[in-house]
Amino acid sequence: MEVAFRPEFDEERERLSFCFTCEDCAHFDDGTGECLHGFPNAMHRLARYVRDPRPATIVFCKDFDLA
Repeated sequence: MEVAFRPEFDEERERLSFCFTCEDCAHFDDGTGECLHGFPNAMHRLARYVRDPRPATIVFCKDFDLA
């Protein structure tokens, strides 16, 4: 799922401890940085959301499973 990025998202993400990136997913291999399902994950990694400029969209993985 893809939604427009809003500047308020950063504040909400921190305040609510919102987990949505690969690094928080049970299907993420910390050693290789890859998805255990073999899905491409560059659009789902935390680095995309914390660097400037911020992305135009937030991309949520349909197979995210909180680790």
